[in-house]
Amino acid sequence: MGNETSRAVTSKMPDLAKNLLLLAALALIAIYLAHRFPEMEKGTDFPDFYAAAKLVHDGLGHQLYDPAVQERFQIRYSGRIGTLYIHPAFEAMFYLPFAAASPQRAYMLWSLLNLALLIAIARSLQHYAFTQVSWQALLALFLVFAPVLLNLLQGQDSVLLLFFVAMSFVALTRGNEFLAGCLLGCGLFKFHLILPLALILAVNRTKRFLLGFLLLAVVLILISVAICGPGFLLAYPRFLLALPSLPFSGIHPRQMPNLRGLAALSIPGSKSVSLALTIAVSILLLSIAVRSSILARMQPQATALLFASSVLTSLLVGYHLSPHDLSLLLVPMTMISTYVLATHHISKWLRMILVASLVILYLPPLHLFLLAAHSYAYVAIPILFLFLSCYAELKRISLAIRTNL
Repeated sequence: MGNETSRAVTSKMPDLAKNLLLLAALALIAIYLAHRFPEMEKGTDFPDFYAAAKLVHDGLGHQLYDPAVQERFQIRYSGRIGTLYIHPAFEAMFYLPFAAASPQRAYMLWSLLNLALLIAIARSLQHYAFTQVSWQALLALFLVFAPVLLNLLQGQDSVLLLFFVAMSFVALTRGNEFLAGCLLGCGLFKFHLILPLALILAVNRTKRFLLGFLLLAVVLILISVAICGPGFLLAYPRFLLALPSLPFSGIHPRQMPNLRGLAALSIPGSKSVSLALTIAVSILLLSIAVRSSILARMQPQATALLFASSVLTSLLVGYHLSPHDLSLLLVPMTMISTYVLATHHISKWLRMILVASLVILYLPPLHLFLLAAHSYAYVAIPILFLFLSCYAELKRISLAIRTNL
């Protein structure tokens, strides 16, 4: 008995050493980012969130959507005016615990939280994807994905959104639809991405999923009203409508890797035509995604592929999409890669399209080149190919099952 215990402890030692080395490496990343923060501060987004949290901390939530007040707080705490805080008020609560620290220390703590979230995501997705790869290896793949690196450098919230989306998927696979809806609702600080995703998933789910989502939505609206006062219900929509005309709005359609960005690149001279094209194609993609959800009904083997397709849809039709928001791609890319490796019935051409799109999206040169060229919207093209390929495969699965019946 003693020998067996000794052997068990000995077998765990390499894993313990590997985990300790990984944690040390992650801590060094956070320390490096914090060390570089004084040099990077004027080019990062973190001061925007930090200033918003400070504003809420000082009891000035009712002035959160006053651009002049936001700018005053940014100057006070970071010495510059950057992009404005444009998200619902409740998101400031995620940054509020860090507002007591200095901007540099708060940035390091936020970076550590993001790295911890990436660990949790890797450990959770390992059970549903890449089953032969350790979560440590999966985490390493996540960390070299360009949008994730952008998120860490900017002190942004896309990894937090990725966490809620990934955990919602895990809850769905375990049959806990109410929890899945609640978790997805937690991501409503980027409602333009979460609402399309919730709509598509709700088609193929029970009322418990929708109930959980709506319950969280109501709670978060009430939190925002508590922060800003009843005026939030009018002040926030008014702020968003005025945003395109404000300086430092952070709205650059050519850098949005979605349908809106592609339309802006294709029709640069006419905003009205570009908007009409974006709306029309968005409705078309949403209808295809809903049809995919209906096709996948009662097909457990298609759950991961359907979820991947739904996330791709939400990224493409979301009206505002920054480069770091593509961190969300880690969910569909992981699931699609696993599906391609595990499924032998995919046609040769479809497999080639899927693999080529995944490789193009993962490699950093594409992201760096298009960012430098102010044409990041072209990244939407391989995302669109992935989406259409997923739909084709879901349709094939549905047809195969009906034929067998």
